[in-house]
Amino acid sequence: MRATVQDVAGRARGTAILAHAEFTSHDEFLRSGGLAHGLASRGWRTIAFDFRGHGESRSRTGEGRDDVTYDDLLRHDLATVADCARARWSGRLVVVGHALGGHVAMAGCGTSVVDIDAIVAIAANVWLPQFDPSPLRWRAKRAAIELISAVVRARGHFPARAMGLGSEDESAALIQSAVRAAREGVWRSEDGTLDYERALERVRVPILALASATGRLRCAPECAERMLARCAGAKDFRLIAHDDRGGPAPGYMGLVRGPRASNVWETAADWMDEL
Repeated sequence: MRATVQDVAGRARGTAILAHAEFTSHDEFLRSGGLAHGLASRGWRTIAFDFRGHGESRSRTGEGRDDVTYDDLLRHDLATVADCARARWSGRLVVVGHALGGHVAMAGCGTSVVDIDAIVAIAANVWLPQFDPSPLRWRAKRAAIELISAVVRARGHFPARAMGLGSEDESAALIQSAVRAAREGVWRSEDGTLDYERALERVRVPILALASATGRLRCAPECAERMLARCAGAKDFRLIAHDDRGGPAPGYMGLVRGPRASNVWETAADWMDEL
């Protein structure tokens, strides 16, 4: 696994682990003026890492489409980065997770696998019917899930790059875990021994959830809010209603890498400073 650490001059307020979304890599956080730069400017050391099979955390052959499972990301990848950060630095440890990175952090805390002090979940939502109050939108999600499943069966992986959905293709195993959750309405480990949805009730660290007002299918605000409501600790939901110049709210990817999304990391930094 590979990561980029941005330290700060003097004493850091704490350490923020930046966990990326599906179909992307840690590069999404490193753009000029982006999330890593913004948090570092506020005194937070950042660790932006690539989950296995993504970005620079590839197999020995250089391929990214290994048989990566959701459990791998939760039990091993994020847990290892958090343990390494604990061993190297003292102070508060926060996961700032975008989409996949956010709900991996929530499930990891609920199952006591990931040792952190707080979570900032940006556009983080698992596609489950109980998290979506809109029957119409849920039908659209189910249709999308079946299309994604068909593509994976045909190609042996999900070709996000070729489809223009992101910079990283995804393994069949990781995609099928999301397909199974949507079809069955149950979010659990591969072996069925851990119920990640039930585990949210054991998440006692503070959580800030951020969602865009322009979110439609991938993470509608009410879906993120419903998921957050299941957690047991202190909860704070913020709707990003506009960009930092008063224009329309940044979209799904624009929340972390858009040129006008400084209000997102400023909101996160303000909340983290008060922990």
